[in-house]
Amino acid sequence: MKKLLTLLGALCLFITSNTFAQPTDCQSDRYQQQVFNNIRVTTDITYGSAQNVLGFNQSLELDFYEPDPTEEYLGKRPLVVMFFGGAYILGSKGDADMVAWCDSLAHYGYACASVEYRLDNAPNFALPGRGVRAAYRAIQDGRAAIRYLLEDPNGFGFNVDPDRIYTGGESAGAITAIHIAYMEESERPADTYSSFLLSDQGCIDCSGNSYVQPFTIAGIIDLWGATLDLDFLDVAENVPMVIIHGEDDFIVPYTSGAPFNVPLFPTMYGAVPMDAELTAKGICHQFFSYPGEGHVFYGLPTGVVTFPNQYWEPVFTQGHEFLYDKTMQFDSPVPAGELMVCQDATETYEVPATAGSIYCWDVVNGTILSTNNNQVTVQWGSSPGFLTLTETNCIDVVGTSQTIEVLPFNCCAPVNLTIQFDGFPSQTSWEILDANGSVVASGGTYAGASGNSSVTESTCLLGGCYTLNFYDAIGNGMCPFQSAATSAGTFITPGTLITPGSVVATLGSVVAPGLCGNYALSDATGTLTSGGGGFGSSQSNTFCVNGITPFTQDNQTAYFKTNQTNTSQVSIQPNIVRDQTILYYYFDNEADIQINVVNMSGQTVQQYIRSAEDAPQLVLDVNDLHSGIYFVQCINKEKIITKKIIKK
Repeated sequence: MKKLLTLLGALCLFITSNTFAQPTDCQSDRYQQQVFNNIRVTTDITYGSAQNVLGFNQSLELDFYEPDPTEEYLGKRPLVVMFFGGAYILGSKGDADMVAWCDSLAHYGYACASVEYRLDNAPNFALPGRGVRAAYRAIQDGRAAIRYLLEDPNGFGFNVDPDRIYTGGESAGAITAIHIAYMEESERPADTYSSFLLSDQGCIDCSGNSYVQPFTIAGIIDLWGATLDLDFLDVAENVPMVIIHGEDDFIVPYTSGAPFNVPLFPTMYGAVPMDAELTAKGICHQFFSYPGEGHVFYGLPTGVVTFPNQYWEPVFTQGHEFLYDKTMQFDSPVPAGELMVCQDATETYEVPATAGSIYCWDVVNGTILSTNNNQVTVQWGSSPGFLTLTETNCIDVVGTSQTIEVLPFNCCAPVNLTIQFDGFPSQTSWEILDANGSVVASGGTYAGASGNSSVTESTCLLGGCYTLNFYDAIGNGMCPFQSAATSAGTFITPGTLITPGSVVATLGSVVAPGLCGNYALSDATGTLTSGGGGFGSSQSNTFCVNGITPFTQDNQTAYFKTNQTNTSQVSIQPNIVRDQTILYYYFDNEADIQINVVNMSGQTVQQYIRSAEDAPQLVLDVNDLHSGIYFVQCINKEKIITKKIIKK
């Protein structure tokens, strides 16, 4: 009946693993508290067999604890393999503390196995070298149990994550757990080889079963254990360990010495020397010492003293929190993408995709347009924004969120349109179209302007090519004409030279003589396009501007470049400033330099003109500016370099 129930349970696990999905909100308390109401325990699973100390073949069994399949949603779970204590002559996988560890860990979301291993007997154990051989048998059995759980030859559905296998135990079980993780085949103790009346115990993975499942241990829970040799604790394995030990323990030494203070037994190294060794080698660990406490101080699982006492809860908390905090918790990746963007720009950010991970994105002062798990597309506004990424990995551990600040910048290049009107500004209008034919700037008509006056219009254009259209309402371009004719008048034809005093109309109202008008569009590099005169109803000119485009960032300083190759350099020290800062600049051509201090709205709040003969530095006085982020633009005839400063 037990076999039938187990197979039915395995079938249920197979079904539910396809029914329940990993949460997608990047919020989970799994492994940090009890998140499963129900667990399933399968007892007496045979994982192998081996010859015991009496020479008989012994069946080896384990009990398996896991979240109930009706609640489980992961395909692979972390596994903790626990080993009971008892000096290698007593104890059982059913001891109360082993049951408590596995039951609790399963409710927290782990799979857990309490493993039976071969025991020695007191008369044999008292002989020289027998204690080491007893420990080695337990190590072999523990490794065989792990291989079996990975192999899952009977289809129980253990579903173990091979990258997150932990060992733990108390007393002899802790010694076993430590050496499963750290002892290599080449480090086998001499007592495990053949000698007088003793056979060779075989290689470390040559007992229990023949399954080939290489594995590494991701962490150790050491409850008052020790190691046979501090050299076993090497950086080649680099297995994190939580050490919990009572300072008055005389059975397994808190410092170093023979167990039970019996010289017959080998010297072992307990909590204090292990802590020092792991510290010296830079191996992650935590050490919790309990002053005044002896061996198995959270209550004996069998015997006169009952388990648990008041120490069970803190010991369990220290154990499971270590596994989560030091071996499972991780930092989510930092999103990659533009940190300095154009206002209202749409940008895409991403992180490397990890199999089984889900990624949750959150934005402040922006709008998420689309997500594709590890990729997000955001439209930014005009205020500083923040993009936060949280990764939840394949075993439902939520990584520490990572936030980047994104600074929208007025990326357009300032342009000035200077218009010299003819006698009738009210007839003139203009517009600038982008490559898609959309109007990005316009002006006119200028009914309020005086004849033959001039005006300068300013706008800002993103990098690209445009068309400037000029219009005349009467159809003779920007040249004088009869303004209020009572009969036919004389229009000035294209090419006619108008000189002061010329009569431009002979009938009706006579306009004051004047010259034909003109216009010119320019930016920091010079004239982009120009025109005017008697062009008729309209005149079109195409031109291109080098808008400012973000390309890299380092800490507080953002660099920008035009389409030309930029070898010039600009630096500001300091760039977090209260009163004054110094601008240092170098341009690879000799020309005048215009320096603009621009706020986040694109408004120029300070402007300087530096000649090629001036010293290549300038003191910027920002004392009168409001606190916030500003950009210092250095513009010469070929290049624009912009850097950020923060006014405190």
